[in-house]
This record gives sequence, C-alpha cells and structure tokens, in this order.
Amino acid sequence: MPTRMPLIDSRMTTKQADFFPQTCTIQTFTETQSTSGYPSPGAGIDFLTGIACRIAPTAGKEIKKPDGTYTVGSHVILLAGYYPTITTKMAAVINSISYDILAVEFDAEHETTRLPVQVVT
Repeated sequence: MPTRMPLIDSRMTTKQADFFPQTCTIQTFTETQSTSGYPSPGAGIDFLTGIACRIAPTAGKEIKKPDGTYTVGSHVILLAGYYPTITTKMAAVINSISYDILAVEFDAEHETTRLPVQVVT
C-alpha cells in the first residue's frame, strides 16, 4: 500500500526562512464597561508571540462619511504552524499594526494557520 504524502511537507516550510519573513503576536482583549454602560475592548494582552508569518493584501476600499474618509484594507496572514486556540475575538499584530481577525482557517495537514484579517485606519 502506498504511503500517503501530505500536501504541505513541514520540512519545506521550516527550511525556507524567506517564506515566513515576519513575526506575529496574537493578542486577546479583556472587556471593560464604558461610562455609557456598553462593553468596550480593554487593552490587548499578548496571547502568542514570535510566530513566523507572512502577510499579503487581498483587497481594499475607502468609505466616505460626513465626518471623514476611512480606509478599510483586507489582508491574509499565513502563520507557520497549527494554532487552534486562536479565535475571531483576538487581534494579530505585525510591525506594530493591529489587524482584526475575521476567520481562522487551517490546512488539511495542520501545518499552517490562515487568518483573513482587516485593518481600519
């Protein structure tokens, strides 16, 4: 019986340092009560640090409102490794830029984690 080879060979991703040129920190947030009575996110707490990653833009658009113009940029972050504890209530920080995590996806062999993210500036 033939041996099943994985789609992504872990030896390939660990030997190619250029494939994951950045590092990522995953932050979780404590919820605080605002003066108006609504919950608001508190300070970010580092949950996972020093994760090798790659980030790439996927799309972007501007939202024009009477009080200003907002740029919404969408990106995808690829993490080297399987991180099932990451949730959509967390944020990813790369080069001091914080990205809201929209979803958490894994490859079939659990070698990488893919995070569709969004930054609003």
